[in-house]
Amino acid sequence: MELKLPDYDRTQIEKIVDILKGKNFFLISSHINIDGDGIGSEIALYISLKKLNKKVEIINQDKLPALFKFLPYSKKITVFNEKGKYQDFEVAIVVDCGNLERAGKIKKIIEKVPFVINVDHHITNSEFGNINWINPSFSSSGEMIYFICEELTKIDKKQAICLYTSIIYDTCCFVHHLSKYTMDIAKFLINKNINPEKIAQKIFFEKSIKSVNLFKLSLETLKFSKNKKVCFMKVKKEFFKKTKTKEEDTEGFVEYLISIKGIEVGVLFKERENGVKVSLRSKGKIDVESIAKKFGGGGHREAAGCFFENKNIEEVEDIIESELKWMGY
Repeated sequence: MELKLPDYDRTQIEKIVDILKGKNFFLISSHINIDGDGIGSEIALYISLKKLNKKVEIINQDKLPALFKFLPYSKKITVFNEKGKYQDFEVAIVVDCGNLERAGKIKKIIEKVPFVINVDHHITNSEFGNINWINPSFSSSGEMIYFICEELTKIDKKQAICLYTSIIYDTCCFVHHLSKYTMDIAKFLINKNINPEKIAQKIFFEKSIKSVNLFKLSLETLKFSKNKKVCFMKVKKEFFKKTKTKEEDTEGFVEYLISIKGIEVGVLFKERENGVKVSLRSKGKIDVESIAKKFGGGGHREAAGCFFENKNIEEVEDIIESELKWMGY
C-alpha cells in the first residue's frame, strides 16, 4: 500500500533502511515497563531483519507482560541480566523511547553500540541516536515501524498482528491520537488475514479474576475534584499484595476513569516499592503531557505518565492535585 509521506519522514526511512540492509548484527529494545506499542514494534522489526538473514536480539529491561504472550515470536524477547555477557552489536534500534534513561538498564548495552537508530512518536524525545526519526503526528511507534518494514521485506501476517497490536494499544482501540494514516494502515493489516476482534479481545477485554479484585479495592479510593471534571484513583502496594497481582494487572484502569461522563482528566496512582507511577488521561481539553513533562515524564496531549521516586502515594496525589487546581481544575 502506497501512502505519501512528507520529505522528512521519507528521508529518515531511507537512511534507516540503508543501515538495516548494510549491517548484520542488531539489538532491538524499547522503554522500561514495556507496553503493547513497544513490543509490537520490536517484534515486527525483528521479523523483517530475520527475513534478511540478519543476526538480531530483542532485549528489554522488564519481563514481557502476560497479556502480550499471544504475539508471534514473543518468546524471542529476552530480559536484561546484569551478569549476562552480551556480544558486540553493530546497530541498536530503540523504539518508542523518549530518552536513553527510559530504556532502563539496557542503556548500559546501548551506550557501547557504535550506531543507534531512534524511532519514536513522542514530542519530548531527546534525539539520542545517530539517526533520529521522531514524529509526534503518528499514532504510535508501530505505525512508524510499519513504513520501515514495508521498505525492507514487505509485511506478512505475523508482522501485521504485531503492528495492529501496537496501533490499537496506543490509540486505545482508535480513540486517541489517530494520524491521517492510521485507518489506512489498519485496513492494510487486517487484509493480511489477521483477526482484529481476537487481538482487541486479548488486550482490552480479558481480565483475570485477580485483576478484577485489584480493581475492586482500587475503586474504593475513587474521588473527584470539586468541579467533578477530574477523577483520581489509587492502587496501593497493599492492594497488590492482598490480590497477588502485579502492575501489569492495572491495564485499563485509567481508561475506566476517563470513560466516566463529564470527566475531563483521569489520574491513576500506582504505588511501587521505590515510588509512585502516575498515569494521566484526558479527553483533549487539558494537555496532560505538559503535566507529566514537568515531573520528568512524557507522552501525548491525551495520554501521559511520570514517576515520583522515593515519595509516598499521598504526597504524589497532593502534587498532581495542586497542579491541576493551578490549571483551573
